Amino acid sequence: SSHPHPEPIERVLAMSSTEPRLPMTNRFKDKLKQIRDASQKRSEISHKSRAEADLNRSEKTVRAFEFRETVEAFIEDLVKNFQSEAPGFVLTRGFFEGKYMLAFRLDEQLMDTDGKVDSYFSRLMFLLDPHSVDSTFDIQCRKTIRNKDLDTMSHSGEMGDASLAAFTEFIEAQFITFAEGYFGETSLTRPTSVPT
Repeated sequence: SSHPHPEPIERVLAMSSTEPRLPMTNRFKDKLKQIRDASQKRSEISHKSRAEADLNRSEKTVRAFEFRETVEAFIEDLVKNFQSEAPGFVLTRGFFEGKYMLAFRLDEQLMDTDGKVDSYFSRLMFLLDPHSVDSTFDIQCRKTIRNKDLDTMSHSGEMGDASLAAFTEFIEAQFITFAEGYFGETSLTRPTSVPT
């Protein structure tokens, strides 16, 4: 019984690597390129729309910041006018309840009708809250005159030149109400000499 000799493994490997491969069809190559190009295009469009959304968001944030600065500058001007009439008041800035705060305040020692001297606190506080997402702006005003809290007032509107006048009118009205209360009649007087 004669068996053909098995081919040495080296020859088998050599044969398999030199066997001609079936060429990829042009139709398949074209389809593959279309798929890859479509994926690339989707990626570019997605990246571009993300970049546009980021830019849009940052432009809205900048506009909100600029609007808040304009409102703040208006408050500062009124503060300067008020300080010329009541020099003891100081303006402080910070954050309160997550909103930007401008607080115009005064601590003073006053004497009641019985001659008792006590500390009294007065303040006009504005909380500024820009919402860049929908381009609206909220402002809240809290007033305290010699330890008595007055009603909290607020105003909301669109951020923009058209609505700025409504915000400045609101702010001015708050200063006027505060001035009327602070400079109005009171039974408290400044002590002639503060007891030590």
